[in-house]
Amino acid sequence: MSEKEMVQAVPAQVAAAQMGLSERLIRELIRSPKFKSSLRIMINAIDPSHAPGMVRALLWEDVETFMGTTSVLPRLANFTIQAVRELAVQLNAFPPEILLAFMSRLAREVDFEAAGEAFRELTVLLEKLRPVIEELRETSKEALGGGPPGNSAAGKGSKG
Repeated sequence: MSEKEMVQAVPAQVAAAQMGLSERLIRELIRSPKFKSSLRIMINAIDPSHAPGMVRALLWEDVETFMGTTSVLPRLANFTIQAVRELAVQLNAFPPEILLAFMSRLAREVDFEAAGEAFRELTVLLEKLRPVIEELRETSKEALGGGPPGNSAAGKGSKG
């Protein structure tokens, strides 16, 4: 391996080790009753009404720092995609009655009016980002099944 290849490989190895460390840390923390209690308190204190102000402060207090920090969004998106996929796999293992009861309870707590407003704002943003989206669509066709909408890999072979 050349020096250049070694230099490029090190960050990937460090990142992999850190993710392994993160997973081990989460496993240990989740076994701690004190951590679980603190987590419940923190989660129950989340106030959605503070989110808009937080976003404005993060964005406009120091735009350069915000833009630099948002460069992690692709990795965060990929992490979230993998996490959601695994969550779906794990939830699919639950008996349907338990899963339906749990999810219906969660759904009753969702602010669908705010979700509608968020979707409308995202629609405006996505229209502005159309050139980037078209580029992403082209580069991701193979991964997402290729072809026009409705012809995804998930839809292939399914019976309707």
